[in-house]
Amino acid sequence: MSNQPRAKGIVQEALANVFYYLSPADKRKSVWMFILLILGSLMDVFGLASLVPVIMAASKPGSIFKSSATLWLYNSLGFTSEKSFLIFLIVGVLIFFIAKNIYVTFINYQQVKFTAHIALKIVKNQLDKHLNMPFGEFSKLGSPHLLHCTIGVPNTFVASIIRQLYALFSDGLVIGIIVLGILIYQPTLFVILGVVLGLTMYLTYRGLQHRSTAVGNQIDALKPVSIGLLTDAFIGFIELKLAGKQEQFRRQILQKQEEIQDLEAVSYLFTLLPLKFIEMAAIIAVVTIYLYSLLFASNPENLVMIIGLFAAAAYRLMPSVNRCILALVSLRQHRFTFDSLASSREYAEETLPSQQPLRFSQEIVFDNLSFSFGESAKPVLNNVSFRVKKGEKIGLIGSSGSGKTTLMNILLRFYQEQQGHILVDGQPLSDENLQAWYKLVGYVKQDTFLMDTSIKDNITLNDEVADEERLQYAIDQASLRGFINSLPDGVNTQIGERGSRLSGGQRQRIGIARAIYKRTEVLIMDEATSALDNETEREVNEAIRQLAHTDITLFIIAHRITTLRDCNRIYELKDGRLHAEYQYEELIDKTMSLESAHTDSKA
Repeated sequence: MSNQPRAKGIVQEALANVFYYLSPADKRKSVWMFILLILGSLMDVFGLASLVPVIMAASKPGSIFKSSATLWLYNSLGFTSEKSFLIFLIVGVLIFFIAKNIYVTFINYQQVKFTAHIALKIVKNQLDKHLNMPFGEFSKLGSPHLLHCTIGVPNTFVASIIRQLYALFSDGLVIGIIVLGILIYQPTLFVILGVVLGLTMYLTYRGLQHRSTAVGNQIDALKPVSIGLLTDAFIGFIELKLAGKQEQFRRQILQKQEEIQDLEAVSYLFTLLPLKFIEMAAIIAVVTIYLYSLLFASNPENLVMIIGLFAAAAYRLMPSVNRCILALVSLRQHRFTFDSLASSREYAEETLPSQQPLRFSQEIVFDNLSFSFGESAKPVLNNVSFRVKKGEKIGLIGSSGSGKTTLMNILLRFYQEQQGHILVDGQPLSDENLQAWYKLVGYVKQDTFLMDTSIKDNITLNDEVADEERLQYAIDQASLRGFINSLPDGVNTQIGERGSRLSGGQRQRIGIARAIYKRTEVLIMDEATSALDNETEREVNEAIRQLAHTDITLFIIAHRITTLRDCNRIYELKDGRLHAEYQYEELIDKTMSLESAHTDSKA
């Protein structure tokens, strides 16, 4: 669909996007809400119509006796004076407007509740979509974009699309009924209103529609960038401060915020202009009618009455016309939400097939695995084959880009091999046993995921009721007992954002404890010690040594050879192939020989 659809097109497009999220029950409720809306609109029109006899009676004494309806009401209620009857009419109109506004407020409350319900469904849909994405696509998006699309875009869609559709239909219905009534009752007034308000509405919308779309697209593009800069400034507080870069980031953040605020100001200005244009058009119309009555009309009293009716009609129509324009402009300005919500929608529902059990008691076989990214002709992995017995500790080494992490990502099922299989006890890993496999496998990476909560919650990942026996076993196996006992609050100690109150070794050992608490049978450690100093590396190696005495099958990717001390075998990958297999002592001898040769060549 075109990025610049006509007004009719944008409304239809908005409705199609809203209906996607409505269940059959929601659709039935929306029909009921529309009926309530119609009733409220009829009450609005009746309220306007009730002003007509009051205006006529006030402008023409004795007019109540010329109308069969008012005369019947006058006699039925036993009034004896025109003045007291007029007071009755005015008070009656006032009471009606109070009742009408109470009813309309009730309808608005129901609308707000309904749209809040839809908002939650949209947030859930977006959250499910992003959490179910393939790892490759997910990793390309970045957290600022994900935050904006998961929370920001749904809130914008509800406030600026759904609620504006309500306003458009509600006020459009009021305008339609009023205009139809005026056409029947006073065709001359209908022509005046059509020229003044209709033409003004059309020209105003035409003038704002493209500008509002451009403003909305610019704001949508700037917000994730601003969120990203702000996140980096807070997360990188120490590094940026020491590097003297905080002021640079501060300027960049404020620059983006200035651009956003300028655009928001323009957007707000767009909401003010329509009413001003409509007011000016209405005033010009009143002045024109009045001058015509003075200079050319043979019956000025009739035109004066038309002026009064025009003023009454314009009083009710102007806000509705204004809200209709604002609704259409809002649909235009926030059209970007349609594309954002529709993108990757196929992932909103997890499409895993029926799950099968999977047990691991014997071996894992990597059988001729090959993998390439996208359309790349060069494979990242090329016919990789080896076997791992349950309980073995396997080391993986190789230069950057050799395929180590990719191989483990395939084992974790974040990537899918293009050729070959991974067999667990002879059963290929596939979508049919994915959930069962995830229960068996754990992962500790260089930057361990940590939450801003307690040590206990980080190990158990917020278990509502933690298994204390498993927790204490995991703490012991991860060599955390001494550290935790030294803390006043023990396992309930808060660790700060991303473990800011912990050392690197403590963070890694919490990651190991988490895997043990989960009852992991296969644990992958990806560069778990590469960023640690010698002392903290020793702490993590102690935890790894503890694991060597369990039946956990361990895969360790490492640059530091000392981390691989307790491995049964060490595989070297080169250009996506298994280049060599070592025992730890063999790898040490090779490394020392290479270092000696390098030293001799320098000498």
